[in-house]
Amino acid sequence: MRRARARTHTLRSVTPGRAAIIEGWPVFVTALVVGTAFGLTARQSGLTVVETSATSLIVFAGASQFVMVDLLRTGAPAPLIVLTVVLLNARHLLMAAAIRPFVGSVSLARRLGLAYVLTDEAFAMGVGWFRRGHRDLTYFTVFGSLMWCAWNAGTLMGAVFGADVQDPQRYGIDFAITAVFAAIVVIGVRHRADAVIAVVAVLVAAGLRLAGASAVAVVVAGALAPVLSFALGESRE
Repeated sequence: MRRARARTHTLRSVTPGRAAIIEGWPVFVTALVVGTAFGLTARQSGLTVVETSATSLIVFAGASQFVMVDLLRTGAPAPLIVLTVVLLNARHLLMAAAIRPFVGSVSLARRLGLAYVLTDEAFAMGVGWFRRGHRDLTYFTVFGSLMWCAWNAGTLMGAVFGADVQDPQRYGIDFAITAVFAAIVVIGVRHRADAVIAVVAVLVAAGLRLAGASAVAVVVAGALAPVLSFALGESRE
């Protein structure tokens, strides 16, 4: 408890940008590792270095990029690939709506930039920052930008130098991002209601995945979470 209080006091004494780096560096390292895994996976699926890097530069959506290259490898038609990616990324609409109250009246260009670097990790860390009473966007901007840099750097390294790695799963690379999300959830649980929401969302997503509805599992669980949050809002008082 004392260590947690000391850490909170330390973060309050630094700028939002530095706080984003201090709190986010484990996530950035993971993004670098998983980005490397994506780079070599995309290359082994037949994409060129330029095409692989372009997916991270343009799409920048992690899980949907892995699904996209897997569908490309199996020869899936373009409409199916586009539809699948859109469904997987539909949760970004929910995340964007959730952080909209904290964005304020910034310029359209700034909002587009924030939308571009909006990821699951940036959303989770950003909401945690806002819930601590902060209202500036520097933390979110720095965190999202560094996530983008780490992911794209990893993608490029995997595409260029990863030809010798035949099976990234044997090194546990595929589990790295799961571990990061689990850590973010644990850190974000501050009340009993938070724990209830997290457990229900996980059970719903897992149930849909086991039922063969993986494409909509994250979207449904992501839509359910804010509804539960609103319903259990009084528990946080």
